[in-house]
Amino acid sequence: MIRLVAFALATAGLLLAAPSSKKWENLGKLNAGAAVEVVTNDRVERGEFVSSSDESLTIRTSSGEQRFARADVVRVVSRGSTHRLRNFLIGVGVGAAIGLVTDQTLGTYLRNESNPNNARALIWTLPIAAGGAIGAAIPSRPVIYRK
Repeated sequence: MIRLVAFALATAGLLLAAPSSKKWENLGKLNAGAAVEVVTNDRVERGEFVSSSDESLTIRTSSGEQRFARADVVRVVSRGSTHRLRNFLIGVGVGAAIGLVTDQTLGTYLRNESNPNNARALIWTLPIAAGGAIGAAIPSRPVIYRK
């Protein structure tokens, strides 16, 4: 059981730390008016996507149009769609799978030895709750470009 949890955490860490393939060309897939957040070296601006070229990115903010040189842009994040519910459901699914494995291994042993009814509820509830919480905590805004 401990090995399974350690393997799952290590795999999740590798996936989160994997280099991203978020290229500047992905900005061309955005529709005009899409809500974006542009992170530069010294500030963060939120607005609506206007256009992009090989050298710059233009967004419309409440103070007017802002143009950012490609060299200054660190990250562009989509503000329109969130994946928090999807991440929560994936976490709940992983927690349910861990609960099933735990119930069929450790749970069987406990039921044969002492027949604890409360242990079964904990074996299922804790991994599902933890998986859902971890899934909901994962950043939910898709990154379109990362330097």
